[in-house]
Amino acid sequence: MKKTIRTCFALLLCVSLLCTAAATDGSAAERAERYICSAAGCKTGELLAQSKWLPAGTSGNDWLAFALAISGVPEKKSAYLSKLEDYVTGQYAEKGCLHTVLATEYHRIALTVLALGGDPASFGKDADGDPVDLIADGTWGFGDDLGRQGLNGLIYGLIALDSKAYPVPDGAAIDREWILAQILAAQNKDGGFGFVKGSSDIDLSAMTLTALAPYRERCAGEIEKALEYLSCQQSDSGQYACFGNMNAESAAQVIIALCSLGIDPETDERFIKNGRTLPDTLELFRLEGGAYCHLIGDEEWDILATEQALMALTALERLREGGPGIYDFTIETPGTEENRIRTIMIPAAAAAVVVAAAAAAAVIKTKKRGRTHADDHK
Repeated sequence: MKKTIRTCFALLLCVSLLCTAAATDGSAAERAERYICSAAGCKTGELLAQSKWLPAGTSGNDWLAFALAISGVPEKKSAYLSKLEDYVTGQYAEKGCLHTVLATEYHRIALTVLALGGDPASFGKDADGDPVDLIADGTWGFGDDLGRQGLNGLIYGLIALDSKAYPVPDGAAIDREWILAQILAAQNKDGGFGFVKGSSDIDLSAMTLTALAPYRERCAGEIEKALEYLSCQQSDSGQYACFGNMNAESAAQVIIALCSLGIDPETDERFIKNGRTLPDTLELFRLEGGAYCHLIGDEEWDILATEQALMALTALERLREGGPGIYDFTIETPGTEENRIRTIMIPAAAAAVVVAAAAAAAVIKTKKRGRTHADDHK
């Protein structure tokens, strides 16, 4: 009887320890956040509150905040939101705008504000003390200069407008139809898209597909041509190159695009090369601590590679759960955090029982004797 009790206790102890370990290990975003917190010298959950180490208003930092927020990582979102609001107010006080050429400054910040729980249509103050409308100023208020910086200005302008189905006022200088027409006119003969017309690249092609996702029925032909381009550009090893380098960001952008279109990158044969899927490819860039590097072999983590990898993994998770795309804030994400925890804990508990049984048996027996256009796109 005592042996039976000891055996049961050993089983329960092993299950408890392994479940705790699984919960501590957490999601890819949580592992990356712990890694970055260690590098920043701050406590887990306080990364977004680090004003000196992670100032708001830069591309890498804003998108990292976006990635962590949509991933459901317990972080101080309000702290970064406050810093970002101060940044917007400061820029408008100094220059009267965020930027006169880079419309993506508005789009990036607007999307980050949405992810953090704020309202980009009323965020910060202008020089007169009135609320700033980042959506208006970054789209129809920017006028036909929206694509001046390149195709990414048009791409993210459309994504920002569709992120919460923002209405364009009658008589506006530009509208959705104008932006969509400009994007479609930029498609090259090979099916891809590029920073400027005539030269296709992976990142801009993937970003364009993400922007076209809400219009997949009316743009079916253009989308299929772009998908064919991306499939053909994928190497035999499953990787993507930009400026001659196989990199994490390009793979991440293609994953985001496919998931936005409802295409599973783990099962679509067009994007599986020699048995390797795109998520498999992305894992080649993951450092042991959980963050991601830009190029295979890099020993240091890269903020741009990390934030885009986390966005891609969140897009994949949402696709599996039947949730919205990562830029879609028109509906609430259904139980992302609850589902993620359940996905982690149930398999871990099942595995724990098996391992615990083996451990208990062993105890009894003993007693018996793992840079690109995507880097400046937004």
